Amino acid sequence: LTTFDQRKQKSQNVLLFHSKVGSVLAGVIMLVGPIASYLVNRFGTRVVCVLGAVTSSFAIFVSTYSPNVPFLMFTYGVVGGLGLGLMYVPAVVAVGYWFEKRRSLVTGISTCGSGAGTILFAPLVTALEKNFGWQGCNQMLAGLCLLCSLFGMTMKPVPLRKPDEEDSVTEIKKENEASSGPYSEAEFDYMDGENGNTTEVKLQEEPSAKIMSAPAVENKKNPSMLSLLCNPAFLLIMIGNLPAVMGLYIPYMFLPAMSEERGLSKEQAALLISLIGLFNTAGRVISGAVTDHPKIDALFVTCFALGFGAVCPFFMDLCTNFASYIVVSILFGFSLSAWPAVTSAMLVDLLGLEQLTSGFGALTCIRGLAAFLGPPLGGFVIDMTGGNYSPAFWISAALLGSSSLVHFVAFVVKRRLQANN
Repeated sequence: LTTFDQRKQKSQNVLLFHSKVGSVLAGVIMLVGPIASYLVNRFGTRVVCVLGAVTSSFAIFVSTYSPNVPFLMFTYGVVGGLGLGLMYVPAVVAVGYWFEKRRSLVTGISTCGSGAGTILFAPLVTALEKNFGWQGCNQMLAGLCLLCSLFGMTMKPVPLRKPDEEDSVTEIKKENEASSGPYSEAEFDYMDGENGNTTEVKLQEEPSAKIMSAPAVENKKNPSMLSLLCNPAFLLIMIGNLPAVMGLYIPYMFLPAMSEERGLSKEQAALLISLIGLFNTAGRVISGAVTDHPKIDALFVTCFALGFGAVCPFFMDLCTNFASYIVVSILFGFSLSAWPAVTSAMLVDLLGLEQLTSGFGALTCIRGLAAFLGPPLGGFVIDMTGGNYSPAFWISAALLGSSSLVHFVAFVVKRRLQANN
């Protein structure tokens, strides 16, 4: 990109152009979420992940021969983003099918790859570009993407229960008969779905049991993308993710430039982004472990994380020295770590395991759309205000705060649906 930018004529909206370039790849990765979820439901996580690895490797390699910026953005941004998106969705949802009690923790661990990549690949790419040029660097990155096909091959599908195997209800019945347990015949009829009058029977639930809403039960019978949109809580979550992602990308894009303008060195400004990535990575594991507690709701954790994270961009604008920037950057990375870490658990609680892939794909698409809009919005505001970064960070705080409120409304709606059922 730097090589092509040297050939490009100067324009009045330089910041807007760069922010658009920086958001294309991230946006396409998430926009293909519904496509990836459909393919995962059709062919499984293993096939889709390997296909994504091959596609992204081919696209990134071809981008090294780009004659101009538009061709580079198509090969590297669009086609490469398509391949990486086909890798991203299977990598996140695959662990959700294998784990139940520790679903948030394992999802937090699996999503740590993005944070670890922010820390490790920044110096690696810098060194490769310095020694081999941007073409050689991208060719090596294409090789690394191709290696991901080996990791995709490890995504073993969850084995289906054989027809002669006993289900959990049958096992409970046998244990109940052997030990004269507390369950009655009416309660077993309710478990089997044979009792239409569900209001007269109350099951003795484990403390860790998660209650699903009525749409989630319907989705088990006829899972479809349309049924997702009929769930009001999920619809609110989709709406809330739009301002959340827009607000998230603005600090990532403009914090280094703002801090350099206010006296920090280039190395110190780069360190701030590394600190955000480091504590975001650690926070995903911690927040995932905490959310696995049976009394903690994943959707409420998301509300809290977005609300606390909304304060950080506002304080970034008030920082005056390197130490204050470090503190706020750490808080920003750590607070927003819970948001992606608990997404799978939140969707399973709300929609059921059968709709995890479809729900995650739809949510990822909304996040991709927001990734396209957020950085250009910040660049436009900075251009319109004569290079003043403050309004962009105020907008980021407002977007994250509004997202927190929308998620809280979704939490209230979810609780009412649970109470009614």
